[in-house]
Amino acid sequence: MTWNRIDELLGRRVSLRALALLRIAAGFVTVLHLRPFLDAARDGRIYRDSFYEPYASWYPELPRSLYIALLWLGAAAAIAMAAGLMTRVSTALTFGIVTYNLLLSTTHMHNNRAYLVVVLGILALAPCGRECSVDAWLRARRGQPPLDPSAPGWPLWLLRFEACVVYGASGFSKLVDRDWFGGTVTWDRAMHARDRMATHTPLPDWAISAITNRTFHTFAGKVIVLTELFIAIGLWSRVTRYAAVWLAVVFHVSIEVTSSVQVFSYLGIAALVIWAVPSTRDRVLTVDVQRAAGHRLVAVVRALDWLARFRIEPGPPGSPTRVVDRDGSVREGRRALVFAYSRLPVTAFFALPVLAVTRSNRKATTALPA
Repeated sequence: MTWNRIDELLGRRVSLRALALLRIAAGFVTVLHLRPFLDAARDGRIYRDSFYEPYASWYPELPRSLYIALLWLGAAAAIAMAAGLMTRVSTALTFGIVTYNLLLSTTHMHNNRAYLVVVLGILALAPCGRECSVDAWLRARRGQPPLDPSAPGWPLWLLRFEACVVYGASGFSKLVDRDWFGGTVTWDRAMHARDRMATHTPLPDWAISAITNRTFHTFAGKVIVLTELFIAIGLWSRVTRYAAVWLAVVFHVSIEVTSSVQVFSYLGIAALVIWAVPSTRDRVLTVDVQRAAGHRLVAVVRALDWLARFRIEPGPPGSPTRVVDRDGSVREGRRALVFAYSRLPVTAFFALPVLAVTRSNRKATTALPA
């Protein structure tokens, strides 16, 4: 019975729209990842011109000109992947080139680069070009019926597992490391990044002074460790998922400002879309489009509803904004507006705290005796 349930879960057809969005973001992240290699190549330098250590003596190494051409091909494939042009081919090619370059030397290996390879590998296995792609646009242009956007959900579940492993393994390794948990590592990184923070970030002097204070990191180290562990666990429960997603955004922005983690922060934030429920148009947003405010709301939702959460319907003149959730619950007025913004990727970070406060106030009001 257990194996039948696992088989049913892996083969269950779900919407892979989240993977389509991640494909777009991963394409641009890959270009950022390859940019230092391309900049060095333009200056006449490649990995062999400084210390490097091959993983294996038999691993093939291309001539200099072919290697540089391969890097440019990888960047072009990443752009095609983001656009969704020949998606299966361009995604597989991007994955292959990034992986080949990573394994050329042990000096290339960093955890953030390994995570990028994992994400690209899973995207290469998934049919993530059926939506939000040039391929889908070309099919429609030729008058061909659109491909079924749903597919077996195992690539999505696998990517969720891998994402949690990244947070969980990182948090646990820091938990058992006295220097990490005590804040020594974060303080050392902040001191090394002090000049970069002063010249490349909008942080005021008092904030930089606080970030580089040793006592601050005694507490910050523990907060970082516990945050990563909470994210790894909290993402699996619908009760704590939105809080975990919100904290993950804060976590990635914070380490991007204070540390050099290459493309990890961008990829980590982009990958949060995989935690959306894999179904589309399962909420109904009813808006009085004759009002200017209602018209603006419809425009914003249509522009930012990248995960296709809402089906928009016109409401009667003078009627309040209304959202019917997938479970049949109804929200109206301001509550509906906040809820709608909390489900749009761009505005969710700001709307989720407001939604949480609104829910808390509503529960407190309900609990008061009559």
